[in-house]
Formats: sequence, C-alpha cells, structure tokens
Amino acid sequence: MRDKLIHGYYVVSLSRVWETVQRDLPPLQEAVSQMLDDLENSDKQ
Repeated sequence: MRDKLIHGYYVVSLSRVWETVQRDLPPLQEAVSQMLDDLENSDKQ
C-alpha cells in the first residue's frame, strides 16, 4: 500500500485507506503499548 500512496496517490481509494487504518492501527497500538510497558517494567527490576 505504501508504494500506491507515495507514487500513485491520484488513484488511492480513501475509503480503502480508512478501512486499513481502522483495522490495523488498534492492534499496532496495543502491541506498542505492551512493548513500552515491558520496557518500563524491565527497568524497574
């Protein structure tokens, strides 16, 4: 998708981008949050 966004922005479906954001960002946010928590907890040990 990145290639299409960068080089073919004139043919990008905004609804497709929005669907991807809604589907993929929540799990990514959770994973990053867990990693940060793990790092914070490892510093305390």
